Amino acid sequence: MTAYEIKFRDARELAEALKALGADMRSLPFFDNRREIKSVYITNVDVRAANVIKQEMLSRGGDAAVHAHAVDCGVTESDVILFGTVKQISFLADKLETMPWWGFPDTVKMLREVLASFSKKSATVDLPSGGSLTFGDRTLLMSIINLSDDSFHSESRTYGNVDAAVARAVAHAGAGADILDLGAESTRPGAARISESEEIGRTVPAIREIRKVLPSIPISVDTTREKVARAALEAGADIINDISGLTFEPGIAKAAADHDAMLVIMHMRGTPETMGSMCAYSNILKEINDFFEEKIETAISSGVDRTKIILDPGIGFAKGYNQNLFLLRHLESFRIHSRPILVGASRKGSVGKATDSPDTAERLEGTLAVSVLCAWAGVDIIRVHDTKENKKAIMMAEAIRSADYV
Repeated sequence: MTAYEIKFRDARELAEALKALGADMRSLPFFDNRREIKSVYITNVDVRAANVIKQEMLSRGGDAAVHAHAVDCGVTESDVILFGTVKQISFLADKLETMPWWGFPDTVKMLREVLASFSKKSATVDLPSGGSLTFGDRTLLMSIINLSDDSFHSESRTYGNVDAAVARAVAHAGAGADILDLGAESTRPGAARISESEEIGRTVPAIREIRKVLPSIPISVDTTREKVARAALEAGADIINDISGLTFEPGIAKAAADHDAMLVIMHMRGTPETMGSMCAYSNILKEINDFFEEKIETAISSGVDRTKIILDPGIGFAKGYNQNLFLLRHLESFRIHSRPILVGASRKGSVGKATDSPDTAERLEGTLAVSVLCAWAGVDIIRVHDTKENKKAIMMAEAIRSADYV
């Protein structure tokens, strides 16, 4: 006799185990509902509602953590952490739906969104250039082409040289890039801005020349300016990657909408020059999710189709070292919006600090570790400098994750 822990990644793997066990296969739905305990954090719940939620979860075999003084109503509000199976949380939502008081309608709405985010589905999005991107099947690689002369990783710079940018694009594509991300203005901490005309002058010629040799590869442009975005999209770009998350020039969303382009909304505070002093959060996951909710609505009201929105938690932007690591550990928290998640941590300062590598040239191994963990977590897009190395690392991670039950 022996005993060991085993985790079933999905219903298919559980079914294989039950079959090998000789179990009645009609029991699969019953056991699948109990396969995994989920934890769900809900903020700012009316204390009366919090007490009801705890009792309802307990009655279904789950549980809920609430404020110590919730039971005697010594506080007016309490955050709540649910612990339960998908089925238990679904039952809770059904029960609360019958109670139109104490904020339960909003709670139910959020619970439904969380429940939907547990199931990742494949979706294909058409792009302006005629190509498409499929999310949900595997982790995609967004490969960096820096058109600037002062990006933090010096080896990635092309110094505005179009021929060098084209050569870099061809190399990335040959190594397995799914998306090319062109940026003409450095957004490293403390970076000064360049003029709008200079940014356009670096970006547009590079896009046009890359399109001649790589007509179908998706092209993203890293910019916060509406005029630059419009010029890039007219030149053949497919995606606008706005590191300001629509805070610098909200009109950039309208530019994306007018071209039916995809839009990356990244979380940040301040500017690259000031963000290092803006790292104080009371609940970083809540505040980033609130930011995403607000900016998604801004984008949609500007005409952007919800299916064209990508979210980036902004590793290294107005976050300290431990905050960056914490976010990388909890990327599942951003699934509630049911939008693809992009992570850009390649060779950044947090990688350098964790691996004792002050020189960006020494941060490849740390970056690969981040990429593997992101792929394992089901991140949709990883933004990287080194395509070949990251591609192989991700392929290995996904091969392990998809291995058949034996």
